[in-house]
Amino acid sequence: MEQNEYFDYTDQFSEIAHVAQPISAKELAYRLFCAPQWVVALIKFRNAIVKPLGLKGEKSLYDLIKYESENRATLTKNDKHLDFKVTLMTESIGDGNQRISVSTKVCLHNSMGRVYFALIKPFHVLICKTLIKRVRKALESS
Repeated sequence: MEQNEYFDYTDQFSEIAHVAQPISAKELAYRLFCAPQWVVALIKFRNAIVKPLGLKGEKSLYDLIKYESENRATLTKNDKHLDFKVTLMTESIGDGNQRISVSTKVCLHNSMGRVYFALIKPFHVLICKTLIKRVRKALESS
């Protein structure tokens, strides 16, 4: 995906956590991708559905992460049907608070990509919101 490329879908979900010790983008990635069982089950279900359509299922997106800096990590996956880029960011905002964010950009290439994304989009939004809130709660309770 190029910097000036058109995106068919973008989102960003953020939470502000009161933390004793700020976390890095690497720790945020680890905490996000250690998903609860219901998310793991949804991903397995998705993989089973998309396999006959010629889409590859993922075992772990965690292995695709590139750490650009202490506060920024990206995960990019390109496919014949769609490309996506997930960016994880952490930002200290003072008074022991830290913003943690996950954003997604998607480029759809064909009708298969559009159908697939239309089906998973509600789950994508639910999962992103749930996971970022879960990380915030875990940070605040530790």
